[in-house]
Amino acid sequence: MCGINGVICLGGAPSEAYLKAEIAEMNDAVAHRGPDGEGAYVNGNVALGHRRLSIIDLSAGGHQPMFNEDDSLVLVFNGEIYNYLELIPVLKALGHVFRSHSDSEVILHAYEAWGPQCVERFNGMWAFAIWDVKRKRLFASRDRLGVKPFYYVKDAVRLIFSSEIKGIAAVRPLHHANLAKVHDYLRYGYRTSDGSTFFADVHELMPGQNLVLEDGDVTVTRYWQLPSEQGPIEPDTVLRSRFSDLLEDAVRLRFRSDVPVALLQSGGLDSSAICRVVDDDIESGRLACESVTAFTAVFPGFEHDEQARVRELIGTCKHVKLVELSPTAADLLADLPKFVAGMGEPVQSTTSFVHWQIMQAVHARGIKVIINGQGADEALAGYAPYIVGYRLLDTLLANPLKMWSQARAMRARLGYPATKLIAQTAKAMLGRRAASKWRAARVEGTTQVLNSEFCQRHDAHLPDTKMSMRPRNLDRHLRGQIEHYGFNQILHYEDHSAMMSSIEMRSPFVDYRLMEFAFRLPDRMKFDLGVTKRIQREAFASRLPRSIVNNHSKIGFATPFQIWMTNPALNAYLREIVDSSSFQARSIWKGDEIMKRFAESGRYPNFPFWRFINLELWARAYGISNL
Repeated sequence: MCGINGVICLGGAPSEAYLKAEIAEMNDAVAHRGPDGEGAYVNGNVALGHRRLSIIDLSAGGHQPMFNEDDSLVLVFNGEIYNYLELIPVLKALGHVFRSHSDSEVILHAYEAWGPQCVERFNGMWAFAIWDVKRKRLFASRDRLGVKPFYYVKDAVRLIFSSEIKGIAAVRPLHHANLAKVHDYLRYGYRTSDGSTFFADVHELMPGQNLVLEDGDVTVTRYWQLPSEQGPIEPDTVLRSRFSDLLEDAVRLRFRSDVPVALLQSGGLDSSAICRVVDDDIESGRLACESVTAFTAVFPGFEHDEQARVRELIGTCKHVKLVELSPTAADLLADLPKFVAGMGEPVQSTTSFVHWQIMQAVHARGIKVIINGQGADEALAGYAPYIVGYRLLDTLLANPLKMWSQARAMRARLGYPATKLIAQTAKAMLGRRAASKWRAARVEGTTQVLNSEFCQRHDAHLPDTKMSMRPRNLDRHLRGQIEHYGFNQILHYEDHSAMMSSIEMRSPFVDYRLMEFAFRLPDRMKFDLGVTKRIQREAFASRLPRSIVNNHSKIGFATPFQIWMTNPALNAYLREIVDSSSFQARSIWKGDEIMKRFAESGRYPNFPFWRFINLELWARAYGISNL
């Protein structure tokens, strides 16, 4: 896990001293991603930089930039290739000679052996770039789900890339916001995945894509996407067994490390399932360690606090030690500007702040790798409040006679009244964009405080998902979450939050094999009769406490921001931001209307106060001038 940077000049080559200075500045800007080492390659019109966080092969053999045998290929790599041990004998059989024990060298030899198609053989998370010295060609790739970031800017003079936008900003002025992106964030809360960023002219390589720069031209191609059709009909018992096998293998792969690995724990089903697998594997000897540490955030007295369930789970685990942390309003007040600047782009909620606080505690204990449960909710249908309408719509289209049994089960198991079920079904019929507009106007009230011309200009930017008469609307919604909506912003904040503290985040549920498996499952194995993530609940029914398996009130990891806002010092600080001349002068919103809401926050329980504070502090941190 590292930070990578690159500058490729498209015209005449500047001086070597100039390029060395630029790549050094970029490396300094992302130094937190790799405190264990720094490297640079400068030759002609190309400069590549690397900051190393040593995880696999801690020796100098893992140093980057890394070269092949004749120095004709140069690699900078951020991430992990989890199946590198399986690939080494295959490559050795083809005649390749290894000089290290790192997964980085596997990438180089795999590229020599199979060219750009090498990425199809990798199981991992990655963003890497290979400079072909002989062909004067850059090949770059981002992993299938987009766990690791790859940002770039290309103009007539050069292409610049980095693991973080901060790396690019170190050598190129970035003071204009992408207003369409800002609109979708403020009005709807989305950081949509479309290849653009909050910065004008800065792009991100999309998940599952390769990039080639040759003769001054950039070509981007997709090498992977989620399966579009369900698999053959198989018995539930077979599907459950395959799911368990895949998850357990994904967990074991992510324990491949030359440094200790910890767990990020909540009281939810996903991280609990991983914890159970880890504890069982240590007990059986399948994992070569005596114990692991699990970190969790608790908020005593908060209605969504998960402390009791976490403690109950850990009480059943012989080899897991629990560390409880309790971030506070005082922490947010002390670190808010630093946090916002470090995240690079605005984030959706204070969940990301709490995540960052946990990562700092993990780092303080000398741990470099932590495993979380991210990805299962999006792939296996975990967020009941947002998916009940799609399941009911599909039932209505496929078999109307079963509509009542589905609705009755949802009412009984989830506690949703008929009015909510009807409203959510109507929302599914509306389509994503129309439903988002309705929520912005009627629930959150963001439309009313934004400049009307600003809203009209960017009204059609949000990717839309229309109702289909084919009963696959739930599948299309889940696919949209991963490809366009929430999943991208979660991966963004987790990467930046963890790497700000020099921590590598690993996610077994984001293993592409599990994702492909999930999107070939029939809907009934994901969400049926009010049971979310049905296949996972049934697979772990006898292995986890009933309080976790039978808990269907999934809302995502919640933090008490509304309560924190009542803290006098924090409240005064937030109101000072909103009342500032810079905030009030922004043309994109109505500053006086927003100030009224902050002054009487109790009257506006659904208003997303955080988004407006985050956007303002981000604009200040990066000197954004067009808001």
